[in-house]
Amino acid sequence: MKKTHKLAFAILGCILITVVLSCASTGGNKKKLPPVLATGEWMTYNDRGSDGGSSISNLEIKEEEIDGRLVKVYHVTGNVTTKFEYGFAGWGIDADNATMELYKNAEALSFYIIGDGKRYSIKFKISSVEDYCYHEYTFTTTDGEVEYFEIPMAFFMQPSWGAPIKFDPTLVTGIEWQTHESWRTDPNNNPFEIKMWDFMVHPGKPKPAAKEVPVTGVLGAFDLVLADNFEYGDGYQGVIRTANMLNGHKLTVGDSFSVKFTYTTSRDLEEALEFGFVDVTPTANYWKALSWQDGSTEIGMPSLPASKAGEEVSGEFTLTIVNNATSAAAAANGFVFTTKGQGRKGVANSGARRAVTLSFKEFTLVKN
Repeated sequence: MKKTHKLAFAILGCILITVVLSCASTGGNKKKLPPVLATGEWMTYNDRGSDGGSSISNLEIKEEEIDGRLVKVYHVTGNVTTKFEYGFAGWGIDADNATMELYKNAEALSFYIIGDGKRYSIKFKISSVEDYCYHEYTFTTTDGEVEYFEIPMAFFMQPSWGAPIKFDPTLVTGIEWQTHESWRTDPNNNPFEIKMWDFMVHPGKPKPAAKEVPVTGVLGAFDLVLADNFEYGDGYQGVIRTANMLNGHKLTVGDSFSVKFTYTTSRDLEEALEFGFVDVTPTANYWKALSWQDGSTEIGMPSLPASKAGEEVSGEFTLTIVNNATSAAAAANGFVFTTKGQGRKGVANSGARRAVTLSFKEFTLVKN
């Protein structure tokens, strides 16, 4: 039985070609990690969910001797119709956790196949693609011949009909093979048959552990306006919600932060200045205490005494997160300053005094 090897490669990074070689060697002196057999449960799928008529009539798994080697073969037969305009059928592997992890840092995927002269696509499915326009590599089989395909990860491309999404293998959800539209010519009868084995993942070099980015916010000097909040509360309020405050960190129960700041106020405060972490996103119903428990005397908001206009006030505190933020968004991991005063609760802009500005000389957050 004739055997060929097909390896995809690029010239000058822009021309994609397929070359038939007489051996499996890719040349070069670079040491590569040995390929690993993908493991999991094999399955089939079709277009019946789109009211189509395509089908897989057989998925047979058995050992066969091919080219003097005993291998586990996946024998797939089926038929594609155009009852659904874009009729299709396919097969894939519901990979185990170990294989899924290998996909995320793969250098290439490879497999052996005996085809029927038709074209097929191997699809690398990732969760960020939501319109089924998965990154794929299309190949043509030779009727009755053993062929070896090795596809570098860089050659998985999206078809032009979908929303363009960056290829990120770490978001993998599965690998599938599918019939190609090029031979979907008869409304009811487009049969196909393949045998496939040795689906391998070629691991890339282990990536060095990412440096842990310290969760530190050094905001320096800035002003924060505490606006009239009597429509919803009983005083004046301002929230710091900048992305550089926590470097994208999502506040989680148990997190501990050292907080240090120095400020002056634009007017005399009527009562103490309270502060803490807060989530002000719509998901949190615009207010979720994160570093204190509302109404609790045990875990309340820390505070500093009321100060006079222009008086410099400094404080250093340790705050512990007692409720999870809803996301890593800046508004979900905010820092609130609030102070009470005379006014009519439930009535907007009813404060007896005007809004107050806190002028910070320094503001620093460090995750312990």
